[in-house]
Amino acid sequence: MAQLPVPQNVTVNIYRNADPTAPVPTGNPAVAQVPGNIKPVMTSGRFGSALYFKWTHLLILPSGTDIRDAYNSQLDPSRSNNVADTVVVTDSQGNAVSHRFR
Repeated sequence: MAQLPVPQNVTVNIYRNADPTAPVPTGNPAVAQVPGNIKPVMTSGRFGSALYFKWTHLLILPSGTDIRDAYNSQLDPSRSNNVADTVVVTDSQGNAVSHRFR
């Protein structure tokens, strides 16, 4: 796996086809203990160019990390969000926080 272009500040687990009714998946991750860098980008994210495409954080992972999303374009309303990965970050207090890539 390639190196991060910025300093690491988180480690994430990546889960496949997670259940949207259970925001923090259980079981074994498809890709475990990936080093990453997460930073807030609220100001730039809330002014995204697409009407519904907004974000609050930017997660940088090493090049070649196997992470999948369901997003093809705003013109694909029939896409299956169930094929999106879920990324879980555990904070310093041991709390798990997840984000679904869709």
